[in-house]
Amino acid sequence: MHLGCLTLHMVTTFGSGAAGGSVCILNLHEPLDILQTPTRLSSRISQIKSFNRTIWTADCNPHGTHAVIGTNRGAALLNLETKAVSGFYHIRSDVLSEQFIHSGNVVLCGLRNGAVVSIDTRQKQSRLPEHSARPPSRPNTLRVINGRPAQHEESSTIQKKLNSCNSVVMSSAVCSLVAFQSDERYFLASSMDGSIKLFDHRLLQRGAVQFYAGQVNSHTRLQLGVDPSETFVMSGGEDCFLRIWSIKNGELIFGERISDSILATICWPRNRNNLYDEQKPLAQAVDSYLTSHSWEAWLGSPDGLFYMHGT
Repeated sequence: MHLGCLTLHMVTTFGSGAAGGSVCILNLHEPLDILQTPTRLSSRISQIKSFNRTIWTADCNPHGTHAVIGTNRGAALLNLETKAVSGFYHIRSDVLSEQFIHSGNVVLCGLRNGAVVSIDTRQKQSRLPEHSARPPSRPNTLRVINGRPAQHEESSTIQKKLNSCNSVVMSSAVCSLVAFQSDERYFLASSMDGSIKLFDHRLLQRGAVQFYAGQVNSHTRLQLGVDPSETFVMSGGEDCFLRIWSIKNGELIFGERISDSILATICWPRNRNNLYDEQKPLAQAVDSYLTSHSWEAWLGSPDGLFYMHGT
């Protein structure tokens, strides 16, 4: 995740039984040589914050000023300039995936229990309702004030909060989220059972607006990739296949085995050729991109990096 400047990237460490994870800044003003001595490599990495909990995932806002850190106890909002935690959102499930929407004010959190929760970072820290495929009839949810649990709320009030919460439930743990830049009302979510769905923030109560069939997965955290024109979605599978779908109609347009190991990570450049230049109409920018560039993507697996491109 780059932080405003393309030479600075945020990386996180997972943590261990003896210590929690940490957030670091990696300086890439020069190409990174993995054969460099550990001392020289460490000089390009600076730790900005450590946590006393496991870190599963993280994402930066579009301005590179704040990051949201997904942990085994909830989501923390970190100010990257002051290195201070400006908010913590308590969630009773591991936060396995996160994605800021384009405005930078709302972050999507994908949970181990299958829920996708939308958090407005401008609101005060709170304890969010627990989500499950079948919400309990009497949820035991606490409201946190100044770090201390308040008295139990009335059951009807808690249930009302659960129903009105901006969330949706997938069929298993949510391993990847992608919010659209061209229209932040929409986002893609994938779960570990292979489900990939498109949602509309305005119509969450109606479920997914599009499905993408054919993925093979059971326990691996596979990443989704979306091309700059937001026309295609790509993902690897546990069968070592790479698949590409049309976002609009859900059609599987490519599916081949291109690796001997799982393609778990995908990087599809998103801002090439000023595609989202605010001075240029989106349709014109997309047409210009598609007619003058071949698309390209980097794929990561235990065997190494793969480069894929097309026209």
